[in-house]
Amino acid sequence: MPCPHCHQDAPVVYKGVFAFCSACSQARAPFSGKALALAGQPSKLGSRVGRALGSLVLLLGLLLAAVLILCFQLLWPAAHIGYAFGLPVALVALVLGGSLLFASRRLGRAGSQAERQARVEAFYALAVNRGGTLTVTDAARSLQLEVGHVSSLLDDLARTEPEHVSLELDEGGQTFYVFARAGLRPHPFGAKYRVSAEGKVRVADVLGVDGPRQELDDEPIGARPDRPNRR
Repeated sequence: MPCPHCHQDAPVVYKGVFAFCSACSQARAPFSGKALALAGQPSKLGSRVGRALGSLVLLLGLLLAAVLILCFQLLWPAAHIGYAFGLPVALVALVLGGSLLFASRRLGRAGSQAERQARVEAFYALAVNRGGTLTVTDAARSLQLEVGHVSSLLDDLARTEPEHVSLELDEGGQTFYVFARAGLRPHPFGAKYRVSAEGKVRVADVLGVDGPRQELDDEPIGARPDRPNRR
């Protein structure tokens, strides 16, 4: 559900029991969007539980198999009865425990990807609201994330997606990130944004109040004082 203030389908940041848009920081209805702090957490929790169960099954199963083999072989060393009972138990433990560990690993990767995707969506939405640029401290403060995690993810985006995100230096030597889209980014209400490397936003096909479409040239956000910024 798009934010009623900035009209972006941005994740929601919870501050206590109150929900706020991650892009414009305006109040939103609870459960009206993806919760940034909870994205991927159920899968990651399931992964931890699965790893614990898998490890427990492997440990107990192999221990039981070893006990069976030892006991029966001590009683009847020439009959190999211990191996007949212990090896199947060990095989079942290996299959079940290994399956749980494999599934939990895949679940953990899915949770990490969902968490990363939600944070990337929040970064892009916040960048559009900030005129196409972000700093680590601003993003961390606005999204209630740790500075180290924000810096690591932004650096990774700049390294893996240089056509979308670039790392720049201002005149004071402070680093900031410029977000650009290769192509137009659809807006929920008909507007389309393109953030250029100069921090300009191109707005095309904007629906006016009375209905007709307008065509606007590239201009920095806030460059037209006679018209309020669209948020």
